[in-house]
Amino acid sequence: MRHLQLIFIFLLLLTLPLSVNSEETGVLYLWEISSGNVWESFGDETSQQKYKGMTSNGKPHGKGSLSYPDGKSVTGEWRDGKVWNTEHYDKDGKVLGKSVNGEWRLSWGFLFLRKVSGKWGWHEDGDAGKDYKYEGMIENGKPNGSGTYTSPSGNQYVGEFKDGIKHGQGTFIYASGSKYQGEWKDGKKHGQGTFISPNGNQYVGQWKNGKKHAQGTFTYASGSKYQGEFKDDKKHGKGTFTWKNGAKRVGEFRKGKLWNITEYDKNENILRRWVNGVKLVDKKKEKLLFLRK
Repeated sequence: MRHLQLIFIFLLLLTLPLSVNSEETGVLYLWEISSGNVWESFGDETSQQKYKGMTSNGKPHGKGSLSYPDGKSVTGEWRDGKVWNTEHYDKDGKVLGKSVNGEWRLSWGFLFLRKVSGKWGWHEDGDAGKDYKYEGMIENGKPNGSGTYTSPSGNQYVGEFKDGIKHGQGTFIYASGSKYQGEWKDGKKHGQGTFISPNGNQYVGQWKNGKKHAQGTFTYASGSKYQGEFKDDKKHGKGTFTWKNGAKRVGEFRKGKLWNITEYDKNENILRRWVNGVKLVDKKKEKLLFLRK
């Protein structure tokens, strides 16, 4: 008899979590009544918010999605009928914001960068014709996440922000016609990126603190090309400069100047050399070059 009692208690314990938790998958509708909002298993999705997903005790709890009559939607995790870790979208799928651990973190909106009482800052009101305008994700009153920034002069940046500063992947189009596409850090070009000038010059390579740095390739509109190392926006280190006709200079550059360089014609015949920044003069070769001209 004692054994039967133990078995009965054991079976009762096994079923207890199911009755307490009562988690299941279902569809719920949000009803707005005078005493507050309540979730019910019946409703009309054309006029009410509709939830589909995990539920517990008649409320959204766990993974699920919510749809609004106007087309907006919410997906993610819910707890006790409230959003917990969710992303919110408009009818076209654009992210409006998100919640993290029950707190609203990001929202989509407009901000203006302007000077007030002598200090620059982001504000919700402004003049798009005079102030710097931002449209995109906002957190703590600043651009955070993806967005578009436009200046009164016509410059435009489309990409990622962090605490109000360009940071991450983005494209900056200058009013002059120049364009940079690539990585940013703390508001400056930093990492891999491509810069194209209106005259057709193009640089593809590494950047550091807003300047060309490390490995890169600079192609001139004329067809000439430099491929090698840069530092502080200048040719610096090992590299090769090649003219359109095939002639080239190969070796070491320093601060944009020829340092230890050998120059070749298109048939790879040596024409001249530089050692420690000084051009070596071969009188016979110089005379021959003069006669060829």
